[in-house]
Amino acid sequence: MRTFLAIAMLSLSSFAEAQTTFIPPSAAAGALEGVSFDAQSVGEKFRSRFSECDTKNTCDGKPMKYGCSSDRNRNSALLRLKGGAIFYDGKMGLDADGSPYSQKTPGQTDQPQTSLRYPLPGMPSVNADRVPFIVIPLGGFDKALGVQVGDVGAVVYGPKRVFSVVADQGPVCKIGEGSIQLHEMLGHSVCRERASNGDCLKLRNAGIARDVLYFIFPGTRKELYPGLTPENINARLESIGAKAWDELRSP
Repeated sequence: MRTFLAIAMLSLSSFAEAQTTFIPPSAAAGALEGVSFDAQSVGEKFRSRFSECDTKNTCDGKPMKYGCSSDRNRNSALLRLKGGAIFYDGKMGLDADGSPYSQKTPGQTDQPQTSLRYPLPGMPSVNADRVPFIVIPLGGFDKALGVQVGDVGAVVYGPKRVFSVVADQGPVCKIGEGSIQLHEMLGHSVCRERASNGDCLKLRNAGIARDVLYFIFPGTRKELYPGLTPENINARLESIGAKAWDELRSP
C-alpha cells in the first residue's frame, strides 16, 4: 500500500509540474476572449530544437544552411489546451508554396507544391496566395502532438483571428510560418504588386517578428478533407474553425 501511494504521489507531482500557463499579449485580448491558457506543457524536445536554432544556428547539433539568426522562432510555449487543441507562439515567416509566384520564381526557397493536396485529379497543391495556411515542422512534431497536415487551425495576431489549415511541413528546427493569404488577412501586407487576376507578382519577404499565436485542432482533417476543392476550402475553414473555437471557449 505504501508503495502504491508513493507511486501515486509521484505521478500527481509529475502531472502538476507539467501544468503551466501562458500570458498572451494584451493586444490580443479581444480575439482571445474566453480562452484559458492553463494547460499542459508538451513537446519539450521540439521547444529545445527551436531554442537551439535561435541561439546557435544549429539543428540537433548540426549546422543549418538557413539558420535562425535573422529569423528567430521566438517560441516560448507549446501547450495542449482544454479539449486537446495544440497551442504555440512565435514569429511568422512567409510561405509562398503552391502559389503561381512560387511556380514562376526559380531559385527561391519556396516550393511549387504543398504537403496538403486536394483530392482531385492531378492532386493539385494549396495556393498560398488564396488560402490562409500554416506550416508545421518535420521531425516527428505531428505524430508526437497528434496533429496532421489537413487539420484546421486558428492564428491570432493582435486583435485579428484567422482560421487556417495545416497545409505544409518545413525544417525540423523552425516553427512559425504562414501563407501569403494568411499574412494579408492578419493585416500584414506582403504582396507589393498583383496581376489583373489577383495573383501576387512581387513579394515583400518580411515576416512578423513575434507575438503570433497558433492553435491547431487535432482530428479536424476528417471533416475538412473529403470533397475538398479550391472553391470550398476557405468556407470550410471558417465553419469548422468557428465550431472548434467555440468549443475551446466554452465553460
